[in-house]
Amino acid sequence: MEPALATCRPAPVSRPPALPLLEPAWFAEGNQPVLPLTVVPEAVVPDDPVDPELRQLAAALTGALVEVLSGQRSPLQLERWVEPELLNLVEHLQRARRGQGLRLRSVRVQAPHAEAIEVSAHLTQGKASRAAALRISRRRGQWVATHLAVALQPQVVHQAGWISPVTNSA
Repeated sequence: MEPALATCRPAPVSRPPALPLLEPAWFAEGNQPVLPLTVVPEAVVPDDPVDPELRQLAAALTGALVEVLSGQRSPLQLERWVEPELLNLVEHLQRARRGQGLRLRSVRVQAPHAEAIEVSAHLTQGKASRAAALRISRRRGQWVATHLAVALQPQVVHQAGWISPVTNSA
């Protein structure tokens, strides 16, 4: 469709008025930036770079963390696979019973580079959805969970670990 042929129609009365998120930018006539709306880039679907064994490790480790949070597993079972700061957070949340009834619904795994994999997890707690993000990095030849961010309550994100932009595999 040609952008010049586009038409606008009023929103239905049942919809609330839109709230501006940013102050509108005002341009002098003729100086308004133009986007190339008629050019559509090709969609490129890259091959999945995550090794299936790493994908399985990420899903298993995420599942084990959820089991610890929900009280079904001892945190001591994860000492080998999790950085101490992250393990302290998980133990604290387990003792505070923040993860009661928590279940793992799905995981997505990606590899930002060869030395790290990142997991985003959809969790459920009763009828509520929860979210978690986990980073697993190669440290001294072994894969270890180095960062966790988990939202077990609305507007509260518990975090542990630090993401290093450069990792050392030695």
